[in-house]
Amino acid sequence: MTIFELQPEEFARVLPLYREARKPFPLISAVIQNRQRGQVFADERESPHSALVVTDFGFMFLAGEAAQEGAFNEELSRLFATGNAFKPSYLLWYSPSAYWQKKLDSATPGPIRRRERMRFEFHAERAGWLKEPVQCPAGLDLRKLSSDLISKTERFGLKIDSRFWASAADFLDNGLGVCLMQDGEVVSLCYTAAIADRLGEIDVVTQPEFRGSGLAKCVAQQLISECLNCKIIPTWDCFLDNIGSRRLAEKLEFTPLYSYPFYSFNVPIEVGEGERGETFKSIA
Repeated sequence: MTIFELQPEEFARVLPLYREARKPFPLISAVIQNRQRGQVFADERESPHSALVVTDFGFMFLAGEAAQEGAFNEELSRLFATGNAFKPSYLLWYSPSAYWQKKLDSATPGPIRRRERMRFEFHAERAGWLKEPVQCPAGLDLRKLSSDLISKTERFGLKIDSRFWASAADFLDNGLGVCLMQDGEVVSLCYTAAIADRLGEIDVVTQPEFRGSGLAKCVAQQLISECLNCKIIPTWDCFLDNIGSRRLAEKLEFTPLYSYPFYSFNVPIEVGEGERGETFKSIA
């Protein structure tokens, strides 16, 4: 069989497969709905039964019938072996099936990194803090991210204007973000990495010297409030061993929804038998 790389106007054809999986990943849904940049590979042009969605930054998700052994998976193995079909060279795989976990665990060459992540669910009815204005430490200025402030976040290495969003203007038009300022510098911020299906994937980061002072909670509360004002449900996701993030999530009234395996690796990489070769076609 042949794997086809769909064109953006055709991405919506795999949306039912993604929704059937019942694992909400806004970054993935945002690509399918052309809210953010990425690629979609499918087994058929018109009515796909299996599809791999890859963001331009490398996050990916496999949906449909490809959870088990089959021709589509054999072709995916060849795609990974060449690596040249993917825009990113480093892939981060959300919740691969047991079949693919086994293949990845035995892949060569390494390293392939396996970790466990947890998805949380927000409970606004429990969050009593929503009834009061957000209180931040004295001497800090809580502000909404603007074009001039986005440039000041470069010290965090987040690249808000290019990693997930197409540009600063794209983020300002379609995302949400807040930050805490001290002496003209951003010391903590919270922003949406993606918004899709009325779900907002939020990320929080604080400069090391300011951690432990409640700044992450402050910016997270403000962003959550803004999400809710925009009828967006905030989502939280972190590694199981990130105790700080898990504790903060609990303070904000997020509860664990499910945990899942998360693999990351560079391509090209061998994950199965078969000759290397071009196995995909772009749909003109």
